[in-house]
Amino acid sequence: MATPAAGASPSPIRPARPAGRLGSEEFNSGALPTAQEAAILYAANHSGAATSLLKSEIKDGVGRNNKQAWLMLFDLHQIAQNRQEFDSLSMLFTVKFEQSPPVWAEGGDAANDPRRNQSRERKDFFALKPSAAGELLTEIEKFRAFTEAQGTVRLDVAKVSAITAEESLAFAKALIALRKKHMPMWFNNFDSLEKVLRAAFNERATAEQRPFWILLFEIYILLGKMDQFEELGLEFAVAFEMSPPNWEVYVNKVAADAVRATAAAKTAAAAPAAPPEAGFELKGVISPASSNQIAELNAYAATRPEVVVDMGKVLRVEFGFTAAFFDVVKAIQLAGKRVILTNLNEINAALLEAMGVNRYAILVRRKST
Repeated sequence: MATPAAGASPSPIRPARPAGRLGSEEFNSGALPTAQEAAILYAANHSGAATSLLKSEIKDGVGRNNKQAWLMLFDLHQIAQNRQEFDSLSMLFTVKFEQSPPVWAEGGDAANDPRRNQSRERKDFFALKPSAAGELLTEIEKFRAFTEAQGTVRLDVAKVSAITAEESLAFAKALIALRKKHMPMWFNNFDSLEKVLRAAFNERATAEQRPFWILLFEIYILLGKMDQFEELGLEFAVAFEMSPPNWEVYVNKVAADAVRATAAAKTAAAAPAAPPEAGFELKGVISPASSNQIAELNAYAATRPEVVVDMGKVLRVEFGFTAAFFDVVKAIQLAGKRVILTNLNEINAALLEAMGVNRYAILVRRKST
């Protein structure tokens, strides 16, 4: 290739960006279009950088014809509740494309403000972790008070790598008290805590070790692991030469209601005169904290040949969770299902295209104009 002569005008074509992957071997690699690069910045919670990149794109001699970039800017201004920027962009859009711009969704309408859904989803999340002094007793008290104040809790124990007998007993008492109050609770990473507790069992059981057993019994009750509870009961009886605790049934009312609603939807879908389903609705920021939503989606997909997922209330898919979300969609499609992700805004659609999700699902954008 010939070298451009000195003083020659630069080419309007941007140089290709370095190749890269998005966290999975199956994701596309190579230079990304500006829209997809902006979508990834937004997914990584860099909305300011994404906005700047898109603003530069629509001012560029070539990029100003990129209608997708304009629509993504509208999305970002709407999410940021920046009405002034939205209206200014609307005037430019109308002149440029000679058509009506997207309509501003009033912030008072919760259905059109995905940040409100995100707040509802994550306000009851509590990560139990050691204090600065390395102890858990104070944090356990905070957990119990937090749960009673919120009325529900999504508890993550991934940071608990060690626990004392005193802390185990306090934690067990807190969980038992909340269970007796029929508090809706969800749990993340309890498998890791089970390993910590198992490691605390010595070959020769002592009274000092009993709190570790009590906590593990309670964990099995909360997780509905009756078989493991009974196996632990046999070990306890042999180790301490006394009867183990009795099995009790814990029902998470919120989760149970969701299961009943899913069953009712399945029955309604089976009726010949039933109208088409609106689909399974995802909400907020899709991240590791969304494990309950993903589990419910998988349960929903298990009974259907066609899986419609309404993405209208999804604020964003967190960049660190993109590979996991890709795998969820792929697994559903490889199970013989037809997957449709509908009601996507432009910025989330661009991210899913960058991830390669469109190879396993049909992406349907919402009407922008």
